[in-house]
Formats: sequence, structure tokens, C-alpha cells
Amino acid sequence: MEMEMIPLDRISISGFNVRADEYFGDEEDQELVKSIKSFGVLQPIIVRQVGDMYELTAGRRRFLSARESGLTEIPCIVKEFNDDVALDISLSENLFRKGLDPVTIGMALKRRIDRSGISLREYARRIGKPASTLSNFLRMTDLSPDMQNEVQAGTVKMTEALKVLRMNLPQEKERELARDAKEGGSDSFKKTLDRITAEQEKRGAPKGLQIVRISWGHESSEYSALKQFAESDGLNISEYCQKILTKHVQNRARRRG
Repeated sequence: MEMEMIPLDRISISGFNVRADEYFGDEEDQELVKSIKSFGVLQPIIVRQVGDMYELTAGRRRFLSARESGLTEIPCIVKEFNDDVALDISLSENLFRKGLDPVTIGMALKRRIDRSGISLREYARRIGKPASTLSNFLRMTDLSPDMQNEVQAGTVKMTEALKVLRMNLPQEKERELARDAKEGGSDSFKKTLDRITAEQEKRGAPKGLQIVRISWGHESSEYSALKQFAESDGLNISEYCQKILTKHVQNRARRRG
């Protein structure tokens, strides 16, 4: 793979880069700027040519640091690929990197899957990541905007956000949790979450609720289809049934309202 030097003013950050809108200039960024001033850019960035210009797909911090350090050109590997592949590269590069919040990853992942209609399981196989991990990131898009903001701010951890989702709280309760996180920080959020969890456990199943068990048998075509649907979403069967039942009830309630 050949490397070439390309002027910085001919490169822009691709809209398919998951970090495109992320703030640049923190302490770690400034350390990279100093390193590049001393040693130059040691690893080339990945770009694709668009007309007479280039779009950066991977290596955003190196690109911005090189520009900040006063360089006029940067080593690049030029590749030809479409928009979907550009997003794949950016997602794969950033999925487990420190600093990128799970909501941003989830939104980029949803964008990619919606663009092509590919199943989550198939996409996970394509980029070599666990389907269950991608499913957790994707579920961040189901949070209310207020809760998403707190996850992005780091006040609410991803594991805590997943717990909130599993509780199927009314929007009012989720907003209350997000407000506590914003105004009181992580400790206040955790206390409110523990209180709501205790209330749910104390309340137990609503009076008159009937539990219906559908028994198709493990060898039936219906069970096989259910298992396949769940795996496509990166969920186990119990989680998948909970998800589709919740969405069904919510949709019916909205139509009635």
C-alpha cells in the first residue's frame, strides 16, 4: 500500500467519521500536537479522493494535530471506497477507543444499519465485533434525549443506561433520572436509580397480570425463527421478546391516544 504526502488544505473530515463533531483541544490532544512538532506524523491517515479534494476517514486526531502544529502536508494512504465502507472503517477504528461516548457510537451504528438494511448480526460479522456488544451500543438510541445527554457527558455509565432501558420506565421517570444526573451528578443519579429499582421490586407484578407461556418446542420453525430474529438483534430470546412486546404495547397506546 503506497503512502503519499498530501497538503492539509486539500483534506476535510468526512461526515461519515464518527468523531467528526467531537471537540478537539484537550490535554491529550495537545500532547499529540507536541509529539508531532518533535517527530512528525509517524502513522499515515486514511483518506479517499473526492474530485480534486480528499476526505479523511481514519486518523482525525493526527490530522487536526498536524494542522495545529504548523505542518502543511501529512502522510496519507489513499483508498477507494463508498460511503458505507467509509462509515465501517470509522466505526471499526473507534468502537473500543477511549473518549468516544456510547451514544455517538450507537447513532453511527444505527445510521449504518438503516442505510443498508443489513441485520445487526451480519454487520457484526462483517466488521469482526461481537453482536451483543453492538446491540448494547445500538440500544443507546432508545434512551430519551435527556438521558442520552447525560451518557454523553459521562455522568451516567453505559451499564447504568442499559439498566434503565431494561426497567422500561415511563418517560417521566427517565426524565427524573436524567435531571438528577445533570443537577446532582453520578451519586444523585445512582441513589434515584436504586430507589426506583426498589419501588419496582416492592411493587412486584401488577394485580391481575397473567403470564402466558408459548410452547412451540425447540425443534419448531416458529422457535427457530424467533431465535434467528433475536440473534440478528444481538439479544437473547428473553430480551428480544421483552423488546418487541414493549414496542407493540407502546405503539398501540400511541394509536389509541
